[in-house]
Amino acid sequence: MRDTGKISEGLNLMYVGNMIAIVSALCMLLTFIILPLVILTSIAAFIGGVVCLVGLAKLRNEHEDYMSALMACVLGIVFGLLSNNESVFGSLMSLANTICALLETYFVIRGTNSFLQERGCLMEVAMGDKAWRWTLISAVAGVAAAVLAAVSLFAAPGLSIVLVLGALGVSIAALVFYLSYLKAGAAALS
Repeated sequence: MRDTGKISEGLNLMYVGNMIAIVSALCMLLTFIILPLVILTSIAAFIGGVVCLVGLAKLRNEHEDYMSALMACVLGIVFGLLSNNESVFGSLMSLANTICALLETYFVIRGTNSFLQERGCLMEVAMGDKAWRWTLISAVAGVAAAVLAAVSLFAAPGLSIVLVLGALGVSIAALVFYLSYLKAGAAALS
């Protein structure tokens, strides 16, 4: 039997890190109004990412899926640093970053669900399955919206905005399900 307290602590760190990253992303919207916020939100996003990474690092020895999630996270960081939307290579790196984020979420949910099933926490397992489905839908919708928005940008700029906003809505829903799952999983395993 693994140390579920340590798993709970790692999941909680991932939850806190994601919350910091989300708040900083929302603050990014204000940076268009208040320029000095760019530096603060960039620092907050970095701190949120580091806290998530520390949470995964704490979990890496508890289950092989957590180690896989950590490797996907590190690869995602590398691909994220190489990504941009100005070249084909940068776009491919952005797609690889998206795939790594998807794999990271999959392995975290799979590893956590194995511990939750051992403890009989079937409601939390169902939350994990729902979070995974929404994350997968979000990734597919995001890639499809990016491609369709780029194609329709010249023909129908309004459609591009609708596609991007729709993908953003699905992404927010997926994030809410995932964060709820992390919180519930951490509480069930504490």
